This record gives sequence, structure tokens and C-alpha cells, in this order.
Amino acid sequence: MKSMILTLLALISLSSYALPERIVLLRHAEKMTGPDPELTEQGHHRAHRLTALLTPYKPTALFSTNYNRTKQTLAPLSDATSLSVTEYDPRKLAGFAEQLKGYTGTLVVAGHSNTTPELVKHLSGQAVSISEKEFHKVFIVSWQDDGKATVQELSSD
Repeated sequence: MKSMILTLLALISLSSYALPERIVLLRHAEKMTGPDPELTEQGHHRAHRLTALLTPYKPTALFSTNYNRTKQTLAPLSDATSLSVTEYDPRKLAGFAEQLKGYTGTLVVAGHSNTTPELVKHLSGQAVSISEKEFHKVFIVSWQDDGKATVQELSSD
């Protein structure tokens, strides 16, 4: 019985070390109109500000939905870090959240005003919001030693 408890504690301990250092979640930058719009000039400027904001965190992986606006938002960061952008399905956020928890380092995820808050909730259990007119919010999910998630909000303005 004692060895089983020690084994269980070791597995729990290992699983807490398997979590990423942090996951940075953001909505795409300002976009044009249309079915799969590209970024506006203002959006491209924000994408560069995001690069300046996030490069010091030394990202190890970048994720984006398969839309022009999210991919273009991460393009300058991808160039600056020499990391390719991996696409994810925004309709399968619960599974994606579990997948993200298996990575290490700092992950950056570009999403949308409806999917980013939902993904933050899946990762942390905490509710956040982004209105349709907000593009500046950046959320950082990290975990304490006890495995409890914390959420920090930054601005890309």
C-alpha cells in the first residue's frame, strides 16, 4: 500500500512538471471585413507590438486558427523567433487545451473574441471576456507549484 501511494504521488508530481511554463492567449489584431479578412494597417502595427511584448517570454511554440487574421497576427512573432505556426481547430477547444498542457516552455495562441476566453476557461477555470471591439487584451495562464492556474491580463496597446 505504501509503495502504491508513493507511486501515485510521483505520478502527480511528474504531471505538474509536464505543464508549460505559461500559455499566452490573444485575439487576432484589427481586421478588415469579409469572409476571411486580412489585418488592417492598424492590425499589422498591433502584430508588431505583440512581437515586442512577447519576444522576451522566449516562446517555444506558436498556434493559430486557420484564418488570415490570426495567422497574420502571429507572422511577425514567427519571423522574430524562427518558429513556425501550428494550426488548431477552434471548434475543439477542450481537446486543444489538454494538448497544450502537454507542452513545455512558453506557448502563444492566437484566436478570436469568442474562442480565446473559452480557451482561457478550459486551461484555468477562470472566466475572462473580450468584446467584439477589443483587440488589446493578452492573457497569460501559468501554474503555481500546487498546480493551481493563475491568469494575468496584459495590454498590447
